[in-house]
This record gives sequence, C-alpha cells and structure tokens, in this order.
Amino acid sequence: VAASDDKLMMRQKERDRWLHTKKMRTLFEAADESGDGFIDRSEFVEIMNIPEVRTWLAAQELPVQDPNILFNLLDDGDAELTAEELVKGVERLKGTAKGIDLASFIAEYRSFASKVAEKLDFQLESLAAKGEEDDADDDDDD
Repeated sequence: VAASDDKLMMRQKERDRWLHTKKMRTLFEAADESGDGFIDRSEFVEIMNIPEVRTWLAAQELPVQDPNILFNLLDDGDAELTAEELVKGVERLKGTAKGIDLASFIAEYRSFASKVAEKLDFQLESLAAKGEEDDADDDDDD
C-alpha cells in the first residue's frame, strides 16, 4: 500500500510539474510581444502590470509585489528571460520559504560575511603597513 501511495505521489508531482511548465510557457508566449524568444524587462513589466496576470500568479503561490524585483530574481544576468528561466525561476520562487531555503541562505550569508571580513582585515593591515612606511620615510627626511 505504501509503495502504491509513493507512486501516486510521484505521478502527481510529475503532473504538477508538467502543468506548471505549460502555464509558464503560455505566459512567456503572451509576454514575448516581439516574438524573438526572449522577454526583456519592459515586456515583463508590461505583462506583470495586468491585474489578471498578477492574480493568476498569486493563485499559483507567486504574489508579484514589484515586477522589476521579480525580473531580477528570474534573470540569469543577461537582461533577458528565456522560457526556461521563467519556468525554473517561478518554480523555485513560488510558495513559502522552507527551512532548507532559510538554512541555505544563512550558510551563504555567513560565507559571504566571512569573505568580506577577511578582505577588510587585509585592507586594514595593508593601510597600517603603508602608514608605518610613510612614517618611516618621514623620519628619514628629518
């Protein structure tokens, strides 16, 4: 019975993923007014400002507060969204944050903070050493 339940859950998850992909591709096609296979920021903001689209996305657990921020979160850095970026990005962002998401963020933040602290320490040490050299040079001039 348990194995049957697991198979049923897996089929449902696959069906949900397929349905999500289909919906996001439909949204992509509607947003890609130029038909070039990419959504730029202006195309994205324009479609996200349609109240029905916002409501539709909110019903899928992705409330859109600020289209520009959402675009930044979905984009891979090239200032254009592909259908794949939209599908995977929305799938990643929708729903509530999970414990693993928060734990991952905290770990990344700690790593980043540690690197920044090391960099600042190095720069402070470099400045202190330069200051000592300057003081020694000033003493030599006397």
